[in-house]
Amino acid sequence: MKQVLLNPFEKISETRLFIFGIIATLLGSYLGYLFNGRYDGVIDLHFIDSVSLPQPFIDNLINIASLFLLLFLAGKFINKKTRIIDILNPILIARIPFYFLTFSNFRNYISDISKSLLAMVDLKNKTTNLNLETSHILFLGFFTIVTIAFLVWFVILLYNGFKVATNCKTVPHKVYFGLSILAAEIVSGIAISLLNY
Repeated sequence: MKQVLLNPFEKISETRLFIFGIIATLLGSYLGYLFNGRYDGVIDLHFIDSVSLPQPFIDNLINIASLFLLLFLAGKFINKKTRIIDILNPILIARIPFYFLTFSNFRNYISDISKSLLAMVDLKNKTTNLNLETSHILFLGFFTIVTIAFLVWFVILLYNGFKVATNCKTVPHKVYFGLSILAAEIVSGIAISLLNY
């Protein structure tokens, strides 16, 4: 089970991974629509008042394309035999943890708490009046821990897939991997904000 959750790329065929990844992406995009989630960056998920049906689908397309472009270039630099499918599959699978996080905004719970927090901060007078309910504080703490855990899960899945695809072993290879994610985050964020749909 641990192998499937952290490194399915060595045991499961690339075709099955690809099909599962595409289905997960479509379902995850629809969940973004249902729970008002925007995947507005490679490692971002934000909840807003309302989301149109195409928005999370386009977000995911941009995120996947950004990650693919930069990781594929890094992969080719490390190992010229790196294949498209071997980079695409880890990206599709690694994004699954973000889709699980959408459930936390059931009935706009997270976005309502966020609005309450913003209402307590007076930027004009530079004052804050934090008066959150205990249940909100506990939920935010739990949500933060889960989000960090899922972000780590995302990185582990992506790295394990990238490692299998490129045979990366050295510290510089790992640096290329990390820089590719950071660059993809910047590229995807800019692309999504420029579209401003």
